[in-house]
Amino acid sequence: MRKSLVAVVAVVAFTVSCSAAIAQPASSAEIAAIRAEIATLSARLERLERVSANAGAAAPAAAPSVPAVAAAAPAATQTLAAAGPNIRFAGDLRYRHESINEDAVAERQRQRIRARFGVTADIADRVRVGLQLATGNDDPVSANQTLDTGFNRKSFGVDRAFFSWAATEQLTFTGGKMANPFFRPGNHHLIYDGDLNPEGLALRYGRGDWFVNYAGLWVEERSAANDSILLGGQFGYRHSLDNGMRFTAGASYYDYLETQGQTPFWDGDDAGNRVTPTGQYLNDFNLTEVFAELGLTAGERPITLFADYVVNTEASDQDTGFAVGASFGQVAKRGDWRFGYAYQDLEADAVIGTFTDSDFAGGGTDGKGHVVELNYGFRDRLVFGLKYFLNERGAATGNEHDYNRLQADVVFNY
Repeated sequence: MRKSLVAVVAVVAFTVSCSAAIAQPASSAEIAAIRAEIATLSARLERLERVSANAGAAAPAAAPSVPAVAAAAPAATQTLAAAGPNIRFAGDLRYRHESINEDAVAERQRQRIRARFGVTADIADRVRVGLQLATGNDDPVSANQTLDTGFNRKSFGVDRAFFSWAATEQLTFTGGKMANPFFRPGNHHLIYDGDLNPEGLALRYGRGDWFVNYAGLWVEERSAANDSILLGGQFGYRHSLDNGMRFTAGASYYDYLETQGQTPFWDGDDAGNRVTPTGQYLNDFNLTEVFAELGLTAGERPITLFADYVVNTEASDQDTGFAVGASFGQVAKRGDWRFGYAYQDLEADAVIGTFTDSDFAGGGTDGKGHVVELNYGFRDRLVFGLKYFLNERGAATGNEHDYNRLQADVVFNY
């Protein structure tokens, strides 16, 4: 051991000497100084070697444990190396400046962050488990965390915790707190916000160009009353042509059980839905949706057109919503850009307000208007985005007014 350490010191000293020699010729005094330094280091290493030998003689019983630990380390390393390809990490960090201008309300400026980190593991053939953590409070449709409250520690919680089992090539079961199992045309948020991760059991079946999604989702568990459960089914057709054109169309049905007469989900806020004088849902919610999406290519840039329509068959009025939009381009690497536009009109009882987009018209239902966005890839995995909401809200309450919102984002993906 001593000889090895001395050799290392000699190599380092030789390297330093060579570097110095390249820069300028060394004098005999400098060479003598280097030799003296090597001799000093060798003496110190010899003393350390004697101290180590005396310690080993004083405690002979501990010696066998060292080879045992050393032998165990390579086995653990091999296990981790074998598991490496089956374990994947991913996440993002978004920094946002937001400006909100609403009639009869003071203009608001705020800074917000959103951080997400997830891991998935293939633990067996066709079986996957996943966990994702995110910032924010317990809001089901937002992981944003506003920078305020005197630099206090920010909340971080479970955003997803799920398993997925591909029973066959066509059939997959998923359970837990999962990504939204239903297709959203244009990745738009007419019925469900993009950050919503529902909880329950879901299955997905695909055969050829046809697909089916079904889920039983536990919305509210009550110890002294019936639970609120969402039963949702969706079927669709997806087809791609040789010229790059892609077409998707389908229909969905969402049945919320035990909803009418209950306190609005999550925090009791009606989120635009109409409620009784004592604050319970005025209507039940059975939603029928039809949707279509068309994908084209202009040069090397994709174009997406979409339309989405929903009606709540349990409400006598204020029961419909629709969205139409288009996007051009996509951001996958440095220099890429994407432009998007959408128009949306969502009446008060068309959908559950708690689960729809948290930004459009201030969040919830009873809003309409335009959304314009632009994204640009500054570098690989670094995206700058601008989004502007030009909306109106409050028609169902007789207080329709303007609501404008500007968001400037910097997103780091990893």
